[in-house]
Amino acid sequence: MPLAAAESKKNRMRKPKAPLLPLFLVSTAAVGFEIALTRYFAIASWSEYGYWVISITMVGFAVSGVVLSLFKDFFAPRAERLLFATPPALLVTAVAGFYLTTVNSFNPLEFQNPDAWFDQLLNIWKYYAALFPFYFLTGLYIGLYFLSYQEEIPKIYGADLAGAGAGALAVLVLMFWVHPFYLLAALLPALVVAGLYHLPPQAAARRPLYLVSLLALLAACETVPLFLNRADFNEYKAIYPPLNVQGNRVAQEIRSPRGYFLVLDNFTERLDTDISNNAGALRAAAPPLTYGLYNDGNRLTSLAKPGDYDTSYVRAALDAFPYELRPAGAALLVGTRGGFRVREALALGAASVTALEPDETLYRLLRAQQGNPIAAALADSRVQLLPHSPAMLAAAEARRFDLVDVASDFLNQADANKFAFTVEGVRGYYGVLKDEGIISIPVSIREFTVYAVKMLETVRVALAGLNVAAPQDHIAVYRSAWNVRILVGKRPFTSQEMARLKDFAGRRSFDTSFYPGIEPAKAEIWNDLPLVSFESETILSSGDKAADALMDESLKLFSPEHDAFVRGHFFNLAPATHDRPVFYSVLHLSELGGILKRIAIIPREELPLLINVAVLAQAVAIAALILGLPLVRYRARRPETEAILKSILYFAGLGLGFLFLEIFLIEKASFFLNDRTHAFTVVLAGMLIFSGLGSYFSGRYLKHPRRGLMLACGIIFAWIIAALLMLDEALLLLLAAPTALKWLALLVAIAPLSFALGFPFPLGLYLFRGDRSHFLPWAWSLNGSFSVIATPLANLLALTTGYKILLILSMMLYAVVLVTYPVARGENRI
Repeated sequence: MPLAAAESKKNRMRKPKAPLLPLFLVSTAAVGFEIALTRYFAIASWSEYGYWVISITMVGFAVSGVVLSLFKDFFAPRAERLLFATPPALLVTAVAGFYLTTVNSFNPLEFQNPDAWFDQLLNIWKYYAALFPFYFLTGLYIGLYFLSYQEEIPKIYGADLAGAGAGALAVLVLMFWVHPFYLLAALLPALVVAGLYHLPPQAAARRPLYLVSLLALLAACETVPLFLNRADFNEYKAIYPPLNVQGNRVAQEIRSPRGYFLVLDNFTERLDTDISNNAGALRAAAPPLTYGLYNDGNRLTSLAKPGDYDTSYVRAALDAFPYELRPAGAALLVGTRGGFRVREALALGAASVTALEPDETLYRLLRAQQGNPIAAALADSRVQLLPHSPAMLAAAEARRFDLVDVASDFLNQADANKFAFTVEGVRGYYGVLKDEGIISIPVSIREFTVYAVKMLETVRVALAGLNVAAPQDHIAVYRSAWNVRILVGKRPFTSQEMARLKDFAGRRSFDTSFYPGIEPAKAEIWNDLPLVSFESETILSSGDKAADALMDESLKLFSPEHDAFVRGHFFNLAPATHDRPVFYSVLHLSELGGILKRIAIIPREELPLLINVAVLAQAVAIAALILGLPLVRYRARRPETEAILKSILYFAGLGLGFLFLEIFLIEKASFFLNDRTHAFTVVLAGMLIFSGLGSYFSGRYLKHPRRGLMLACGIIFAWIIAALLMLDEALLLLLAAPTALKWLALLVAIAPLSFALGFPFPLGLYLFRGDRSHFLPWAWSLNGSFSVIATPLANLLALTTGYKILLILSMMLYAVVLVTYPVARGENRI
């Protein structure tokens, strides 16, 4: 062996192994802080804007990689000192960033004001400035590990991923006990432990003094989240007025990964149900005073107070008619409106009531009811309360019902409830109906009438898929000024039944917008609902007579011109499905210019589309910067052009492909577990931990990296094909299984894919060691920057096309990864 080679080998053998624990802990704290920030924004503001702001995390990682690449000669000799100094710096930047975030005067409503939006955009950038230093330093820390321990890249990447997964799990557990605004305080000690490593000789010689200094720094930093915490509810959230009204009392506080729940007791809280203006003439009482249940500041429902109340208000309620049409029937309630719907159903004559309350917190609160009529109703032998989703019941229930009644507040109580308003959801309801059964579906038209039109199209498609010859004969629509009820019959509605509907509506000043045989010219309209053009912001209804835009659009929807009407509509009327389960998504990307001009009248629920567009534009700009700067800086020492192009495609494909699969799995798990928070945590933690194991194991293939890559891609391709063919059926098969078994099944499904996903990145990054190590941080940041692109791009694809497209694109991306591996067969360096 030549002397120089022997000496090089000897030096490598002398080099100490990378300490993985501090890296693991820094990753734990970083991901934990990210999730804590999502909880902060969900409560203090709205989660849509939190997603925009927190996109800075991956940007910080990506920029740190560029800086390391551009100034590698500066950082590499000082790596050990920087690894020592970074954890204390992370302590300071974490608490400083959080404090500045909480005092930011960002107003999400003004962001939709054409005269005030620029000031709010500046506030978004203030959030960026506050949070960027922490995630830049985190990225710098991880990048320095890659530079310093180039022969151990698989182990380093594995520790990074495993630490991130552990951070997700840690925050999930902490949320059961720690207030969301104080989660950061529980994460800071991990950074202190990380700071005990990489000690320079001076600090090592005075270890006790250094430890005391570090603990003193921790104590100082803990004062910010514990004693200087300025986090609070935004004044425009639903909870703010009742929480601050004179005499308000917080009756109960519940901390959970599902949200931060508060039960309020004050004079403003009343049962939120749609009552006729003619309630007095109908001798109907006013809805009762109640407690108010809020989650993350958003009102979920009402809860009964002790004592009795008069149920006669149900005579004047919009949702009472189906019980008149099918008296003394078996009712299935999808959501209970805080239990009130159970007693209402009994008061309206239901012979038996099966009530579904899939939200675990709300279910427990109902079970804990005492000393009020709701508790008595739930104890009635005719009533069965189940913690099941509608899909679970449809998959397991053998009984049949005369009425399926969806509660008016069910859609907005939890993200997973959106699956109840899909084509598959309607088919599930239809499947549990008796031959004379009816489905009653609520839609709010407070913001846009088009949501009712979209739900009608969803029902029409569902019935057509069940081979119902004339869906319009099975549908009736009636409404108040604010809400719509869509009735779906298993058999066609008769003229006598529709006469009863008209009589019911007329006596209560409700409107019948559509039913079989409707004669629009003879319709009496009590609540004016003019047809408005979104494009021109003008009223299209003519004359002095009251109008019913829902009637006009329903007639077009069920006319021979249906296809032309749907295609030519300004809004997207495509029905929600399990693959595209988005109820609040009626904007066309092709109309982006017109939408931005009229952003002031866009409902908040539609903003995710626009926010994803903004994040995507930002991410693409950052990716372009990351692609170019190091290549220009080191053009004399960069690899061959072909290798560079392959590297770009390789790492871009990994960044996009991994996130596409992760987002697909989170959505499927949300349906399977009927809870988005648990789905996010299980999928994120499972994928990161198993990918970390895969990365660690990939070190066995460093001498023959193509073999490892081919093995990993083979597993990925097989998993994607199996998911396309069998995943939906497998989820439905296990839908009624116990929760613990469902968690286990989900982890078993995730494990092989995630293990394989851990291979390609370390096998690619390992190629840039040695004299090409200037480009090692560049390759890592390239992956990170395309991960930033992946999230908004995946969300936009899912909103417009559906989630299965993410599987197909992931397979194509990993095919590109396999083909563009930057070195020839048998080599393991660029």
